[in-house]
Amino acid sequence: MNNKYLMSIVEASKHFNIGRDKLYALVRSQEDIPIIRIGETTKINVPLFEEWLNRATLEGREL
Repeated sequence: MNNKYLMSIVEASKHFNIGRDKLYALVRSQEDIPIIRIGETTKINVPLFEEWLNRATLEGREL
């Protein structure tokens, strides 16, 4: 189990079993995905992203 609070998009794609390109596209198109930019690097806030995925599932969103 990974206890990281922030993950790169590549790390998060592996952790959440979402394709890397798909996750990049989601980050660009979904303004409510919890990301933070550190310099030129985009990081995903893992606990908040888990909540986002749960909410998207409950709402029946198609990603």
